[in-house]
Amino acid sequence: MTHPSSKHALRQVLLISAIALALLFGFGLWLVKKQGVFDNNLSLRFTANTGEHLSTGMKLMFQGFPIGHVSALELRADGQIEGRLMIREKYRGLATQGSQIELSANQLVGTNLVWKKNETNTALLANDATLVLDHQDLAHALEQKIMDKLDPAIGRIMAMSTEVMDPNKGLPATLQHINATLVSTEKLLNGLNARAQDPRVDHLLTHLDEASASVVKSAELTEKNMAQTKLVLESTKQTLDSVHGLVHHSNETLEDFRRGTLGRWIAPPRKAASSPQ
Repeated sequence: MTHPSSKHALRQVLLISAIALALLFGFGLWLVKKQGVFDNNLSLRFTANTGEHLSTGMKLMFQGFPIGHVSALELRADGQIEGRLMIREKYRGLATQGSQIELSANQLVGTNLVWKKNETNTALLANDATLVLDHQDLAHALEQKIMDKLDPAIGRIMAMSTEVMDPNKGLPATLQHINATLVSTEKLLNGLNARAQDPRVDHLLTHLDEASASVVKSAELTEKNMAQTKLVLESTKQTLDSVHGLVHHSNETLEDFRRGTLGRWIAPPRKAASSPQ
């Protein structure tokens, strides 16, 4: 007899397995749907002389956006390459009659197919319609694109070189101006040197030195005289202060003598003169 706990564990295992299978199925369904298996995609055939640069899964681009891919490639018995394009359902409106496909030469590494829509024809291509891929020389096309980008740059460099070598405004004119400036500077320096060698200039400079020395000595003597004068003035001020103090002290002594008995007897105060009648 089976134990109840064993039955419960078996049910849990079965439940987990069912959930895992459901998730796996859902993920597979989502992946298939993402690949556009259930969409009403447009399937076209194309032929090419060579399979070089072609591969299954390579993108089909329109104005830089992927609109489909190469779903199959095979070599036919006659040596032609036959492939199949898958264009996603929402881009079926781009597949008008007269449209073309060509290899992209815009990349340095890897290639893509590029869809060239016929803007003048609005009739849509039917399923299994056949296009012809005119295989391009990608190396030559890439070289041409590089040269197309280099030519303007080379032209600008040549124009710059012409401007630099312009004898009136370019580098030669600048060098001539610099040379003229150097020559003028050299003449000025030579003139100054010749004047410096002139004996009269040397005599004048000697007298200027002597005059400067005399002025310096006079200034020093004047400074000493001013210092001595300052000392004399300070001494005179001290003497005047002493005399003033002595006079003041003498006045006080005389007043004290007059107030004494002997002073009043020897030097009595004078009577005030009477006014005339």
